[in-house]
Amino acid sequence: MKCSICKSEIDVQANGFTEGHDAMPLSKGRCCTKCNDTEVIPLRMAFVHMGRPIPSTALKDVLKEQRKAKALAKVSLKAITKEVNERKKK
Repeated sequence: MKCSICKSEIDVQANGFTEGHDAMPLSKGRCCTKCNDTEVIPLRMAFVHMGRPIPSTALKDVLKEQRKAKALAKVSLKAITKEVNERKKK
């Protein structure tokens, strides 16, 4: 099984468990011990420290949607700018 964060193989735990760790709130799916220790747990602790609830939507998915929206807005803005400039020329 691959880590949903770094895409490397998920390590086998000392007790023989091969399913890795829960990668939420950073990513959906499972993650390796390294990503759990260096990415997921610190992120969860940051939410707890700030007194905020841990999100139920993976942050990677939120960022992906934001990038799509930003790209769409950028394309729309370019089209509007082009149209405005064409109208100015007339």
